[in-house]
Amino acid sequence: MSASGKGSDPQRGEISPEQRAALRKRSDNLGKRLDEVKARRMPPPSGDARARSKAFANAFRFVAELVVGVGVGGFIGWVLDRWLGTAPWLLVLFVTIGFAAGLMNVIRVAQKAQAEVEASQFATPSVADDDEDDR
Repeated sequence: MSASGKGSDPQRGEISPEQRAALRKRSDNLGKRLDEVKARRMPPPSGDARARSKAFANAFRFVAELVVGVGVGGFIGWVLDRWLGTAPWLLVLFVTIGFAAGLMNVIRVAQKAQAEVEASQFATPSVADDDEDDR
């Protein structure tokens, strides 16, 4: 076996302070370069991206309102059917009521979102058309 086996160097795995400073400097430079590349690749979100993300959030909320309404109504109807022995009638009734409640919530939230959009549109100043003649 050779003399360079395990445990032959008592200071193995330790680096000098100069090497440590050089390593820290290289890692800092690498971090700065990575930040520059990220800044060039990912532009800040535009107004269009914000609008799309808000529309996606609203759509997700609409679906959740409907699913939760039907789920809660179905659960209540199932429990009452089990308790009263009226098998599927209360389940059908409460699923229908849950769907109607979910739909009403969706309509309410959509009207609120529409009112916010209309208010922001009215708040923006109008711009005169260049094609219009001042006669």
